[in-house]
Amino acid sequence: SPRPVGTQRPPAGPPSPHLGARAEALSAQGRRPETHHQADTMSAQDAGGAGKGSVTEQSFRMRRLSVADQEQAEDADPARDKSPSGQGGKRRIRRMSMSPEMGVVRKKADLPFPLEVVGTYSCHGVEPGMRYGETSAKINQDRGAVCYPFADRDDVAMFSVFDGHGVCGDKVSHFAMNTVQAILEDHPDLISKPAHALKHAFVQCDSLLKQEATIDAELSGTTAVVTVLIGATLWVGNAGDSRAVLASRSPSGGYTATALTEDQKPDTPAEMARIKKKKGFVSPPEEEWGGPARVWLDANMTLPGLAMARSIGDHLVTQIGVIAEPEVTEHALRPGDAFFIMASDGVWEFISNEEAVGIVAPILERAGATEACTKLIEKAAAKWREEEGDYRDDISCVIAKLPWLAGEA
Repeated sequence: SPRPVGTQRPPAGPPSPHLGARAEALSAQGRRPETHHQADTMSAQDAGGAGKGSVTEQSFRMRRLSVADQEQAEDADPARDKSPSGQGGKRRIRRMSMSPEMGVVRKKADLPFPLEVVGTYSCHGVEPGMRYGETSAKINQDRGAVCYPFADRDDVAMFSVFDGHGVCGDKVSHFAMNTVQAILEDHPDLISKPAHALKHAFVQCDSLLKQEATIDAELSGTTAVVTVLIGATLWVGNAGDSRAVLASRSPSGGYTATALTEDQKPDTPAEMARIKKKKGFVSPPEEEWGGPARVWLDANMTLPGLAMARSIGDHLVTQIGVIAEPEVTEHALRPGDAFFIMASDGVWEFISNEEAVGIVAPILERAGATEACTKLIEKAAAKWREEEGDYRDDISCVIAKLPWLAGEA
């Protein structure tokens, strides 16, 4: 099983689906929230329906509904396809592939890995249309990326998934995707102290985001799960509720699923202790309609209603213990390890780790990683239709076959 690295520290904030109703409304209007003291005086009813039993909490779809009316995130800068300049500016060009929308076919020559070995796609969500029974595409706030070779080494690769939330969620996730990899690739301790490098990259990215004048990250943020494969060892950094899962062959011929990350929920004991120590408030999961535990600035549950304890962005709640520093795990690959899955909660909302491995394994063996990625996303989308009808969260996924990078495949 993966080994936690270093001491655990408090979490950070989530995506639009994870924000309280008032935070979403203010963000959509382009308004800044009241100060901490002003928010304390507001009732749950005044909070735009954030209180228990309000209209906005009557269904799962409404809880997760994006009210963003944003511009489509700009295409990735071509300059990002080059590694940050190394000593003497002679760093070679690496291959970096951003997870494309489902249905987009890219030339094999442009990809970091063969399609059979690494597969990645992103699928935008949908929300209710203008007329009954219609749906419309929502802006995709997820981002994913695969980079290889990494840090000028053929035995290092990086894989990442980001799930943005809030009105500027797509901009935050896009910024984080590019910034985390740039910091990591030039980090002097990436090989010798990977856990330290991962923590520094997340925290430094969050710091740079605060200085980015074009992105308002007070009520917007992103999850981040980043895997760095160094030789035959996986190092996984996680902030939020996106997830990484390892699949290993069992002696009986089947597959077992091992979580490489743990969802950082506000009511997890260590996370909640940190938040409460910083004078934040955590509401328990809502039993009546299945809502998650949330982080609030005040006891009246006014703002922001974040459903995670760690994230990049969500700067309104950094004062109450929501942090960008990731939890990091290490896993030394063993002979039976077959593949890993990284995905946003668009997959994990209705599919367990074990179910995901069961879906992917036979397809991976027969048709390769890209086909397996496609089928997992399609299965997740079908689950959303079955459970939520006219609402579906964004779904992004990376699947990587093992142990090719260790020179054994």
